Amino acid sequence: MKRFSIFSWSIISVITLSLILGLFYFVGISRVGGNSQYNKGNNAVWAGHEWIGERKSMAQIKEFVNNLKTHQISNVFLHVGPLLENGKIDQKSYLYSSYFLRQAKRINNDIKYQAWLGQIRGKLNLDDETVRRNVANQCRILGQVVGFDGIHFDVEPVSDDDIAFINLLKECKENLDSTKILSVALTDIIPQSFLWFTEKVLRFNNVNSEVNYENVAKYADQIVVMLYDTKLNSDSFYKKFIVEQVTRITSLFKDKKVYFGIPAYEKGGDNFDPKVENVKNGILGVIMGLDNLRSNLDSFAGISIYPYWEISDDEWKTFDELWLNKK
Repeated sequence: MKRFSIFSWSIISVITLSLILGLFYFVGISRVGGNSQYNKGNNAVWAGHEWIGERKSMAQIKEFVNNLKTHQISNVFLHVGPLLENGKIDQKSYLYSSYFLRQAKRINNDIKYQAWLGQIRGKLNLDDETVRRNVANQCRILGQVVGFDGIHFDVEPVSDDDIAFINLLKECKENLDSTKILSVALTDIIPQSFLWFTEKVLRFNNVNSEVNYENVAKYADQIVVMLYDTKLNSDSFYKKFIVEQVTRITSLFKDKKVYFGIPAYEKGGDNFDPKVENVKNGILGVIMGLDNLRSNLDSFAGISIYPYWEISDDEWKTFDELWLNKK
């Protein structure tokens, strides 16, 4: 009887420990004294082509820069132009870049402007060394000659087995001065523990797991996670999705800065519901994720808003109240 009792207690102990570990892994524990004061005054925004594709007046530039400062935006991804299939960019698309950067820096030298280079992955044959060389040379021109503070890539979709894209990042990093930032936007992470299900059952063709994030981080200084176009139609599900992304991705890194991109647009496709995916739910989800003990606060950099040209005054007010703690 005594031996049976000891055995029983051993089983109960193992089950209890397993439940606790499972609870921590899948749900997490809130930080003791946790609160919403995670803003480091170092947020980001994606801004449109207009600022460097046409000549803006000093008054317009000043209003833009001052608005960034008001909302504690210190990193701006300025759309320079889509990469052409040969890896180059039409020079006319960034004709006023030097002028804008010079004037903007005179107003506030603390805000950093990165050249946002985007393209659909299928249109770029990155296995071609000439194409990669052209992109890397374009990075050098934009960073060293034009004067951008760095390069921000948004090439979609990229996946775990996209070695050519990683080679592109390596070559661009080598072409940039050490003071320049290399930043990469990535879609939400699919945990490796769910790879079989997503590949075999859901039939996903492009898997973006911890593998791709860690490969990108070998060369990127910043990673910006795009937390939108999720197909979710519930506020609670969307926030829980963000919690999982924040906890998993921040815990991957020690010396990389991670931004989380939230949507400020209202028109999208079948994958997007603006009543669910919006500034308010995005911020609340990020805060909940940072409250979770599984997240690594040291690797969290800030929130990035997509896009600047569509965010409304009401959404700025929500951002200020929830994230900047302005009442």
